[in-house]
Amino acid sequence: MHADLCDFCGRDSLKFVYQPEGSTRGLKVFLCGHCGLVQSTPRIDRTEKRHDAAVSGGADWGNVRYGKGFRTQVAMDALARHADLGADLSLLDVGSNRGRFTAAFLDAAPNAQITAVEPDERYADSCAGLSRTRLIQSRIEDAKFADASFDIVHSCHTIEHLAGPFASLKDHARMLKPGGLLVLDAPNIALIGGNDILEEWFIDKHLYHFSDVTLGRMIEAAGFTIIEHPDPKDRINLLFVARRNGTTVAGIEADPAEVMRGASLMTSYVTTRAANCAALSAAAQELESLKPQRVALWGAGRLFDSLVRMGGFDPADLALLIDAHLIQHMDSRHGVRLSPPHALSGAMVDVVVVMSRGFADEIVAEARRLAPKARIILYADLLARARLAKAA
Repeated sequence: MHADLCDFCGRDSLKFVYQPEGSTRGLKVFLCGHCGLVQSTPRIDRTEKRHDAAVSGGADWGNVRYGKGFRTQVAMDALARHADLGADLSLLDVGSNRGRFTAAFLDAAPNAQITAVEPDERYADSCAGLSRTRLIQSRIEDAKFADASFDIVHSCHTIEHLAGPFASLKDHARMLKPGGLLVLDAPNIALIGGNDILEEWFIDKHLYHFSDVTLGRMIEAAGFTIIEHPDPKDRINLLFVARRNGTTVAGIEADPAEVMRGASLMTSYVTTRAANCAALSAAAQELESLKPQRVALWGAGRLFDSLVRMGGFDPADLALLIDAHLIQHMDSRHGVRLSPPHALSGAMVDVVVVMSRGFADEIVAEARRLAPKARIILYADLLARARLAKAA
């Protein structure tokens, strides 16, 4: 697909809607005025060089890929509903990453054979040595498979990275046997409509930004029948399950309603994020006012980075900076050494600040277990108070 045309409908209808903050690739966000798909251009090919692990609240976030592992159980539950896991199955795992899904599927499907495709040499070896597994270190666009090779194609948070997702979905259909299953998971653009959005959602590594409507239409047009739609309560992820039907759609009809929704969502995102970023200094002041209490902050990722960079928060006086996942990739964040969750036990902290959105409930439960006497402050509540203070 030509870079100036919409990847889905092929129309010359892209309208500029947003310039991401901190993009190192010069990406700009466009909305297709015909089908409503939000996409970033230019569609720059990936370079061979892999950069060091980095975490930022801006568009340059990247190379710390641990989110896929959190979606393993959701995918396995979907497969249990729609596939006979005891059968002789062949599965293609697109973007196998650290191999958590591959390993889980091998355990659940004792007669299955897996082909794991992963382009990142740092993680591809995670699947090396697994039984009944063929590992291919390659981008999925470059991997060649015969027609009707697989019973199942699993793709988790990969399609948004691809230069041509519609063509890739049609190729997934070609590789599947008649009636074969597609289990597809992707980020949900609905997240940017929340009143707590803070980090730059349009990161350099993502070229496409799907809603349930645009991704659902693309799946169907690529030759699939959707048999399970995303959970409407999940504003972070879009999980589709579909069966190959072999019938592709030649012309993509206009969707004026989706175009209007996309435009409204982008306007809301720009306004809300600007207000939240402006309120970060008040959030930092609230945390500073907690002194001399011992404060632990749990979650050293993108929200924390935004609090430091845009809010001026000085984390030097924190009793603990906890992150169970980032600690596997780096020793410190903004000059403060990272600690594992179990460090909270016995640390005698007075306050635990939870800087997480998607895993807040799990973190709160663990924090209450490890530090039952500590007061807990949630990111959403901290931000809400900061916005009120800024408006006063």
